[in-house]
Amino acid sequence: MDFRDPLNCVTFNLQRAVRSLVRGFEEAVRESGLTAPQFSTLALLEGFREMTVGQLAERVGAERTTMTRNLNLLAERGWIAPVAAEDQRLRAFATTEAGRARLEAAMPAWRDYQQRLVAALGPETAEALVETARKL
Repeated sequence: MDFRDPLNCVTFNLQRAVRSLVRGFEEAVRESGLTAPQFSTLALLEGFREMTVGQLAERVGAERTTMTRNLNLLAERGWIAPVAAEDQRLRAFATTEAGRARLEAAMPAWRDYQQRLVAALGPETAEALVETARKL
């Protein structure tokens, strides 16, 4: 492959793939009322029980200001709530019962979409893709 050719630009091709994946994901979970970033944030919070704004921003790969806006929206909807952080200068959040219910409602659609992606790519390719994405 000639990486001097703009059509073989790694960033361009990854952006294109991500847009396609996010569109498919959001279509799959549309009935749950969640967007892809909202699903990821709720899943992270549920998995870690509570996280600070900075921890979430780092895990998601977002700017802190973007994460703060997204968290405020989730809080307004009652899906997350602030909790006391060890360091009182930091803001931390956890999922609420409503947030857990919303996430649980989206899980079957997410699992189905995930299963379809793995089947389409093949398990080895899907695993290599996840490992590569983690390196980036």
